[in-house]
Amino acid sequence: MSTVISILPAKVDYELWQGNTWEPGTITATVSGVAVNFTGYTALMAIKNANNGATALTLTNGSGITLSSVGVITLTMTAAQTATLSGEYKYGLDITDTNSKKRTYTEGTLTVNTVGIDN
Repeated sequence: MSTVISILPAKVDYELWQGNTWEPGTITATVSGVAVNFTGYTALMAIKNANNGATALTLTNGSGITLSSVGVITLTMTAAQTATLSGEYKYGLDITDTNSKKRTYTEGTLTVNTVGIDN
């Protein structure tokens, strides 16, 4: 699945299974139809407990987030990372450009289901 965003921040909700590898597809960011060149940019995705706001997990460049020069953002979490999550979370995906301008690209809810064959 690929999501294209042109209005920031875009609301994107995710659902996943606890203990599974999470690869939700890609996000392509455009401005006036042109892909954003993320060369030199940094990214941070803070995943916070929806009830108390405590940070449960943080993803960054090279550790769960990949930014490309053609505007593509790829998110991943390992099975070990998702095994630590359960329930409802809020997240924000912030990207900082080479001029230190920070923007939230996506935000939303991350729902982690705990019922599955391996649980």
